[in-house]
Amino acid sequence: MSTIKNTLKTIIPKSMRELLIRKVTLQDITAHENFVIINLMLKNFYNFNLNDKLNIVLSNGEYTESLDYSIEKNRLSIQLHNNVFKNLTGNSTIAVSVNGKNMIIDADENILNETSFFKLGKYYNILVNGTLILEHLLAEYTFKQSAVQAEKMNTSYEKLSVTFDSYRNMERYNLALLYPNKIVEFQNQGELSVITAEDFNNVTMGRGVLYLVQGFEMTPVNINISEQNLTTKDHNLQFLREGNEVFTIIDNHEMEMTQVSCNIDGDNILMSFSYIDNKDISQMIVADTISGEEAAFDVQRISANEITVRVPVSTMVKDFTRKRFKFVTGGAEPLVIQPDVSELDELGFGERHVLDFEHENIKLWFYKRKDKALGFKVSRPRFKRQVTEIDQFNFDGFIRGMENFIDCQPYLIIEDRYSKENIIVEAEEEFNINLAELNLKEIKSKDKTILDVFVAMVHSDGDIIRKEKIKYQFSDYKKDNYYGSRTETDSEGNTHYYLITTTPFDNLKIETFSIPKEASIPGDEHKKDYNTWLVGERYDTAQDNGYAFYKYLREHTSVNAYYTIESSAPDYEKIKSDTHVLPFGSKEHFDIAFKAGVLLGTHDLENLLPYKPARGFFSFEDTVKVFLQHGVLGRKRVEYHKKYYDLPFDLFIVSSEPEKYDVVMKKLGYDEEDVAITGLARFDSLPRGNKTKDILLMPTWRDWINTDDAFLTSQYFHNYNGLIHNEILIKLLEDNDVQLNFYPHYRAQMYFNDEILNPSNNINFIRLGTKTVQELLIEHSLLITDYSSVSFDFTLMNKPVIYYHFDVRKFFRQGKLRPLFHTFIGEIARTEDDLIDLIEHQINLNFKSEQPDITGIFKYQDHHNSERIYNSVVEKIQMLADDE
Repeated sequence: MSTIKNTLKTIIPKSMRELLIRKVTLQDITAHENFVIINLMLKNFYNFNLNDKLNIVLSNGEYTESLDYSIEKNRLSIQLHNNVFKNLTGNSTIAVSVNGKNMIIDADENILNETSFFKLGKYYNILVNGTLILEHLLAEYTFKQSAVQAEKMNTSYEKLSVTFDSYRNMERYNLALLYPNKIVEFQNQGELSVITAEDFNNVTMGRGVLYLVQGFEMTPVNINISEQNLTTKDHNLQFLREGNEVFTIIDNHEMEMTQVSCNIDGDNILMSFSYIDNKDISQMIVADTISGEEAAFDVQRISANEITVRVPVSTMVKDFTRKRFKFVTGGAEPLVIQPDVSELDELGFGERHVLDFEHENIKLWFYKRKDKALGFKVSRPRFKRQVTEIDQFNFDGFIRGMENFIDCQPYLIIEDRYSKENIIVEAEEEFNINLAELNLKEIKSKDKTILDVFVAMVHSDGDIIRKEKIKYQFSDYKKDNYYGSRTETDSEGNTHYYLITTTPFDNLKIETFSIPKEASIPGDEHKKDYNTWLVGERYDTAQDNGYAFYKYLREHTSVNAYYTIESSAPDYEKIKSDTHVLPFGSKEHFDIAFKAGVLLGTHDLENLLPYKPARGFFSFEDTVKVFLQHGVLGRKRVEYHKKYYDLPFDLFIVSSEPEKYDVVMKKLGYDEEDVAITGLARFDSLPRGNKTKDILLMPTWRDWINTDDAFLTSQYFHNYNGLIHNEILIKLLEDNDVQLNFYPHYRAQMYFNDEILNPSNNINFIRLGTKTVQELLIEHSLLITDYSSVSFDFTLMNKPVIYYHFDVRKFFRQGKLRPLFHTFIGEIARTEDDLIDLIEHQINLNFKSEQPDITGIFKYQDHHNSERIYNSVVEKIQMLADDE
């Protein structure tokens, strides 16, 4: 067939082939009062009679809508009526099919930046990707269409002021720029009717429309200007007006280079630049394109338009990321200028310089970036490693690239994830490792733990030059599967199990657990008891839905219920007198785990069972597995998708129909009969409208913070540390005799303490374990959080919540399960000043809630959630029994 196609290409000229190929191209989008028109250009649909063959359908989850259309000559116009937009959340697909076959749609290159529009106060975009994607952008915002008229605009270096009518108080408004897919907001530094912006660090190149923003409400600004320019340190902003719209074109400061050269001089790189503009360059900045970290170096002036600068190799190579370069001018109004190398045919940088850097042969070179600027790349030597076969407790693999390491030998390192104790084994280019020959139990930090597997290049002096995890070629990641195993008994009679598994990134690891000799391991004839239920949360807690449901079972049912928790946990001390509370990993825990026919957890069942929850382990496949939840789903993505389990949950507990249908079924892959709308067990203990006075500050964690240094330099630490030391807030609390109690996330507790939190007697630090989360929620009148699902508990108690969203885009960088406005019930602050204003407003209201409609989050608002969960589990047991 390919030969025939190639022959036709040769015989038929390209111009004639173009006449035969049908094309569909997005031409333009027009928004009207009651509908939006999407115009597509049709090419080469001769005598096709499309009206009888076309079908255009919009799909958004379970919601589908056939769309109206019209055809005039070669134009297909699709109509999106307003009622369609009322039914949409998230993104939608618009499929255009002829005789059941979808058209492949392209975009006209002339409209690539004109595909967005407003409808019913929301902001949408049409993305062309073979089909049409209707994107709901910046869903948390509402956009007004009527502009606010401003009197004048004033600009000076690093300062923009917009003046409104004198009767308008604009102090609670900020200026913002709306880009095609983001918003850049400027903190208001002005007074009364004048809004002033002086911080332009977040501005980027492109086109932005000028708006007013208050909270999440955007209003366009109209000013009678022809053209006005604003110079900031990094950019030039040219403000223009078109109709009632004021927009700005934003460009970097640039300087054309006439010559660039570099030489490696020992531990430094010597760079020389010649340029046209006679600029007073004082420094060169080397910027990391990933972290944004910058290092400045003084330049040496050779002439009016020629400089040299010496940069350490270590700076250029740091973190092995790409770098870019900028110049800084001197004087009272410094500029950051990008070197433009687009006109240089020969940079002299195409050559790859090979350098021995810390015993690795690295390659480094300069290049011309797509934005015309000068860039730098560095490449570490390829270090390929992989396990290719697993046979019981042996694995084979290979290591490639050893020749690029100087005086180094490869090793395999098996390391306990928690204690970092390890075993180091010398390896060859092709290796076979018999794990049974290694004393793995000596490095285990606890009975149930994880051992990670690394390949390391070790220098002859003992330093580890590179250390990387090793992948398994045939990985089939599931949370509850394994590829090889081994069992051994130690001198004390305890049985140790080792299972070779992989991570979600296909990296090899060894999961291990131990069964004490006192526990009786059941035989093959073992049967589960479906009246014995084992409940748990995380290993170390007893204060969430697990413990709440356990107490219900003990007090109201005949179920033989048990709860498990680590004996070292603070919560264990409070409940250890209960004979049905089992220390994790104890003989009693194993005995009940072997017996229990129903497993109920708020997290993965790893936290509940003292052994691996996998098929073949003590009849695990015969258990009824219930996910009790630890919060209402719908904000951030979670890791409980059905595809990640060989044996998924049999019953998934939720609180509402949107959570069931839009999240657990649509996004996590569960079937309708496996999801029960009951409400969460811990909600049963929540009072309604209890009278309290104090404020609880309880933020959640940020998964991108993984080191001490990253925490202490993070926006997260800066913002919360700044908030609790804010003098206006302190005075507000003291004047009104209100306590603000700060309960940091358990991973942040070590960084906040009484010593840091000592600005006022009205601000207190709550140490982990001194109170349960539910006790804290009940005892306070106002909750300040960011994205934590504990806000749902507070809302259910008819108490107000304020959300502090200073990093909302980064937090939801991996997507949201439901639009923000569906789950954040309450006021949202994005700056410290806004937050304090909202706190003051709540104090003045005596913490009175507006009692919003929450039926979309909680189907039931009573105290019978545990009863419904119990009935759902019993029904599921009966259903599974009937299937057998």
